[in-house]
Amino acid sequence: MNRNDFRILIAEDDPSIRKLYEKAFRQEGYEVVMVAAGGEILAELEDSPFDLLITDLKLEHTSALEILPDIRKGHPRLPVIVVSGYYTNLVEDFHLKGFNVNLFFNKPLGLSDLKLAVRRILGLPVTENPRDTTVA
Repeated sequence: MNRNDFRILIAEDDPSIRKLYEKAFRQEGYEVVMVAAGGEILAELEDSPFDLLITDLKLEHTSALEILPDIRKGHPRLPVIVVSGYYTNLVEDFHLKGFNVNLFFNKPLGLSDLKLAVRRILGLPVTENPRDTTVA
């Protein structure tokens, strides 16, 4: 499969980071849908299938901790990457609640690290690009 065969849903409340993610993953060849709030995640997942969800922990009106149970009810096999700039116990809290999450990142995060993780999760060839920027 090629990258353009994959659809990624990205939930990020910060407009500048949302724009950075959108540009980066579109340049990689993925189909990307961007949202800012937890309710938008659920609406998009109901409308069409996705191959991966990348979500910030803190979203407009909610958090990934609150919305993930609803996501898992309808999409138990959807790979999920959670990113946070505010929270240090991501892994422990998500696993204590029994939430199945594929990967966690704390900000600041190198965009190349996120791209590499996406390739691995989607089963694509892994290459590294040291010129990628860092997400604040």
